[in-house]
Amino acid sequence: MADDLCEMSLQQTRELLLLTDMTLQNIRCRRFTGEELYQEALEKILRGRGRRGPDSIFIVFRDFSGNISRGRVFHLVGGALIEKDDNISTSFVADLLAAEARADVVISNWADSCASIAEYQENLPGGIKEIVQAPIRNFVTYRISGDSPGAIIALNYPGRATEYDADVLQSLAVVIGSLVTLSNEVRETEKAFIYTIEALARACEAAEEQTGKHIMRVNRFAGALAANMGLAADFVETISYSAQMHDVGKIRIPTAILLKRGRLTREEMELMRMHPVYGEQILGDSPRLEIAREIAIAHHENWDGSGYPHGLKGSDIPLAGRIAKIADVYDALRSERSYKAPVSHEEALRVFREGDERIDPRAHFDPEVLATFFKIGPMFERIYESMAEKV
Repeated sequence: MADDLCEMSLQQTRELLLLTDMTLQNIRCRRFTGEELYQEALEKILRGRGRRGPDSIFIVFRDFSGNISRGRVFHLVGGALIEKDDNISTSFVADLLAAEARADVVISNWADSCASIAEYQENLPGGIKEIVQAPIRNFVTYRISGDSPGAIIALNYPGRATEYDADVLQSLAVVIGSLVTLSNEVRETEKAFIYTIEALARACEAAEEQTGKHIMRVNRFAGALAANMGLAADFVETISYSAQMHDVGKIRIPTAILLKRGRLTREEMELMRMHPVYGEQILGDSPRLEIAREIAIAHHENWDGSGYPHGLKGSDIPLAGRIAKIADVYDALRSERSYKAPVSHEEALRVFREGDERIDPRAHFDPEVLATFFKIGPMFERIYESMAEKV
């Protein structure tokens, strides 16, 4: 029996190590949001698929002020991970977190301390019992260390809770503590990364009026299009901050040309049409900036191949560029510029349907992206109006 328990605990530990390794290899900030952070690890420990494990797992962390936050209970129902985050009393773990001298691990079985299971229940928090909805027969607790210290409690193992179960729970606590700490660091890095992108976008277009509002709206428009096209969440998130880089190459265009009233000369237009190339060069070859780079180089390409700088056609144009093109054109139509007056939402829609002296919708835009634009037209209007006064 002991050998079987040992083998099961080793298998669960191996799975946790594999999960950690895979997570680190695929590290991205969006992988570390909400309970996605440790759902896979919890599913591997909770009872299921014939493996030994507890019925429920209770997790609690300290908040930034040092107070005990609300506890959350996880268990499997029909093979799916279910979470309950009712206001559970955390007094059960408060002493564990506060007592420096107490052992990190606690193993408790009802038969070791009480005459009956009913008596055992009297020492447990009511909130947990209500959510577990079954008499609690045993539990194992382990501290979670790291930047967000806490505790993890596994409840109702089959038979007795053992040292083998405690070893597995320790592995889970280490995994969760490490990933929470790592996620906090990655999140801060991600914030700095996005702030740098925003600062660069603003700096590159600082000569043009209302550029700050323009780049924020283009981000929102591009994100709305991508989301409503059913594209992957990662892509939607990335394009929602990368679209603002579409004109980053304008930093190398003289201000006199950017702000010139009236038509540009042939030489000036040739120089202006170099800004996508300059943008691609400025953004370099970082994998993190791949979408931004595609947008910078491709947002003036046309569906029929008549655009610039490379005359790409159809699906040869990066999707991010096709999306950002519509977002940019809509905002340009709606916004006042040194060379033009703004138009209404209804007039912008008319241009996207019928075209004008500069825009041929059927020739210039990806039909699928254009169809999505018309489907969510009211959303574009709300975004523009809501951000019209924001800096």
